[in-house]
Formats: sequence, C-alpha cells, structure tokens
Amino acid sequence: MGLAVREVSKSFGDIAAVRKVSLDVPPGMIYGLIGPNGAGKTTTMRMIMTILNPDRGEITWKGQPVRKVASRYFGYLPEERGLYPNMTIREQLRFFAALHGISGPGVDREIDEWIARLDLTEHATKKVEELSKGNAQKVQFVAALLHHPELLILDEPFSGLDPVNVRLLKEALVSLATQGTTILFSTHRMEHVEELCQRMALIRGGQIVVEGTVDEVRRSTGRMLLRLQVDGGRDGTVELLRSFAELPAPRHTPAGWEVEVPAGFDPQQVLRQAVATGATVTRFEVTPPSLEDVYITIMGGEAGNE
Repeated sequence: MGLAVREVSKSFGDIAAVRKVSLDVPPGMIYGLIGPNGAGKTTTMRMIMTILNPDRGEITWKGQPVRKVASRYFGYLPEERGLYPNMTIREQLRFFAALHGISGPGVDREIDEWIARLDLTEHATKKVEELSKGNAQKVQFVAALLHHPELLILDEPFSGLDPVNVRLLKEALVSLATQGTTILFSTHRMEHVEELCQRMALIRGGQIVVEGTVDEVRRSTGRMLLRLQVDGGRDGTVELLRSFAELPAPRHTPAGWEVEVPAGFDPQQVLRQAVATGATVTRFEVTPPSLEDVYITIMGGEAGNE
C-alpha cells in the first residue's frame, strides 16, 4: 500500500483546479503525471504534500491520511526552486538535512557521494548564486532526498537540464526506485515518461482523462499504426502502401514510413503483398501510436506544463 488519492477536488474561488482526481502509486513505483498548463498537476502535488488542503476527497500514504504522516517520510522538489543564494552547495545540503534532523559524518559522506554522482564536484564550494540553473536544480534534487524519504514528489524535475544532466537524473531516479523509493513526477516530455514510468496519468482541466501503464495509455485511443520499409527505399515502400485503396496516405516519420490502420483492415495483407512481389521487407510493425501522438490527440493540441 503506497500513495492513494481518492476523489480529490480543489477550487480557488470560482476556478476548479482539481476535480475528482484519483490515482494509486504503489511502493517503489515511478509514476508520471502529465498535462498542459493549468491542468492541475502542481495543485495535486501540493495537496499530497499537505501544502494545500483538498476541498473534498482523501489522500493517504500507506493507509494513513497524509496530514498524519511525519514530513520526514516525504521529499519534495517544487516547481518554484527555493535555495539560499549565499550558501555553498555543501552548506546548503547540510542545512536541508539538518531540517530533517540529520547531521554528522554520515550525512557529510552522503552529500559528497551525491555531489560526485551528479557531477557537481568542481562546484561544491561555490555559492548557489554562482551556479547555472541546471546545477542549482541538481542541488535542490539532492536536498529533497537526503533524509531518505519513502515518497519523493518531483514537479518538472528535468526542466532546464541539458541531455547529460537529464541522463544523470534519470539514472538516480531508477536507482532510488530500485531501493524502494516511491516516485511521482510531472513532466511535459513524453520520452521521459516512456523511459521511466511503470504507470502514468494524463490530466486536463483538473481531471484525469486516461490512466494506466504506458502501453495501456498508448492503446487508449484505439488507433493502430503500420510501419513499413521495403527495399527500394521511399518509392518502393510508398508504392506498396498506396496500392491498398483502404489505406490513407502514408507519412514519413523518424521511425520510417507509417500509415494509420483503418478499422477492419488486416495489415498482414500488406506483408503478404510485399512477399508476393519479391520485395525484401526490412521493417514491418503494427503498433499503437506514440505517447506524444496520444497526448496530442487527447489534449487537442494543448501543450506546456503547469
């Protein structure tokens, strides 16, 4: 039993920010919360962290209302970063650890380990105001987990990070989850969700519109795509696909040529036709659309992050 959010709602005046949101995040799971600006992601996270009180509904951690759970069991990386500009990295991290009652040689060793792990060694004696946005973000990430929380809430943790630092943070999240930490994070980058998350939810207008495993969400629209490549390159592939009047016009993507499969159409017909003509098929795949395509379909083109 991990995090359970049950029929939670929150309004600010006449604006309903969150409406009957429910989700479950089992222990040790990485869970993604995805949605555009104003979708309700940050408000939901703040209610989990008891920064805000829900108007209705219940949020529990291991069966206990979150307001009755000691704060040391939770770690939080907020959307608005909050570090002290005149402290060095080590001073900053010691300070945040002390807020959770942790101090001494053991925490100093752990701080040094995280500094090395996140490639901050050459900046360790710098003040936060001297750091790049990405390095400051990594410092606050470490501050959120030094007390070994059971539940780690991360609001847009990859925002502003270059690809190298994104990889470092991903590796750290996977390692933490492997050790039993439950992680809930928001992002607007679909590839991060596909790579990291066991489950996810798309939220729009304060409501969960689809929830499940990444594969379940990809299949939620009912659409299927045929990806094909035969010898002869573009001309051979397109000519073969266009020979089927039932198929719409193919499109070229980074994954190759693809076409949406209409209801009732057997894509194996295409493969049989290719073999019958003696073509060499180098790619044949029938797959649900990418998470990004599903997002665009469900969100109606909305983008961004809260």
